[in-house]
Amino acid sequence: MYDYVVTELPQVVAQACPQVDTSRAAIMGHSMGGHGALTIGLKNPDRYASFSAFSPIVAPTQCPWGHKAFTQYLGADESAWANYDTCVLLGQATEHRPILIDQGTADNFLERTAQDTPD
Repeated sequence: MYDYVVTELPQVVAQACPQVDTSRAAIMGHSMGGHGALTIGLKNPDRYASFSAFSPIVAPTQCPWGHKAFTQYLGADESAWANYDTCVLLGQATEHRPILIDQGTADNFLERTAQDTPD
């Protein structure tokens, strides 16, 4: 999915809509997609004018749900996880773009995460 969003999709858009100014491209997502948008934006700041996330998963290396998900998606090597943790990436960022994160208090996962009870 990462390669599709970062490489293939922009090429498809540029070919189908040559009038689009790709220097103004932005990326956004919700929940897991918000995590993806932040990760992609932080890893590719030269490709996006801004990025935003609504109720994103953040700091997945710091919660049981994130450990479960990253183990399934990335394997058991926890050192590889930092490359996909938005909070780690934000701390390492050398280029800064406008970022919007909208996180409400009525998040379905907030209470479960606070109690350390993974799905």
